[in-house]
Amino acid sequence: MSDPVEARPTGAPRPTRARILAARGSILPDLLAPRTVVLLCGINPSLESGATGFHFGTPSNRLWPALQLAGFTPRRLHPSETGELTSRGISITNLVQRSTARADEIDDAEIRAGIPRLTALVERIEPDFVAFLGLAAYRVGFRRRQARVGRQPERLGLAGIWLLPNPSGLNAHYQLPDLARAYGELRQAAYPQPS
Repeated sequence: MSDPVEARPTGAPRPTRARILAARGSILPDLLAPRTVVLLCGINPSLESGATGFHFGTPSNRLWPALQLAGFTPRRLHPSETGELTSRGISITNLVQRSTARADEIDDAEIRAGIPRLTALVERIEPDFVAFLGLAAYRVGFRRRQARVGRQPERLGLAGIWLLPNPSGLNAHYQLPDLARAYGELRQAAYPQPS
């Protein structure tokens, strides 16, 4: 059976292990589109993202095939191709800006401390939607312990809030088809097809 996701694209070479380890604590700047329709908000950058300067910088991160399968991109992108996202009105930020090996190195206080920066960013760029990639971080940051995947009843500034599963391979609760379905619901809301 063939995989509906295109083969992993080639892109910038992977950094050395030493360079990845040296990226601990590095800050990854936001990736901002000229006009943001969807602001993807991760928990924090990985060490590989910190080393390369690319959001979701591990080429095996399931964000890339999920975006393709959901219809956000026509093909599977490499992390170095973030310009393809911004040309489609997709921006990326993180609740916590520092790079770590695992998201569980971030404590609840640090997640909550990122909310004012995120709120200011949303007020400045005025996206249509803010999509949080990770249930636990959203639940902690916004003190909504019962929040579920999908559109949320509240707003952040003028933006609708959408909660999506974390695309990390460490998130075994959601397989790629599940991610594609959840991300596809956001795509349909953000980019409705004319009837």
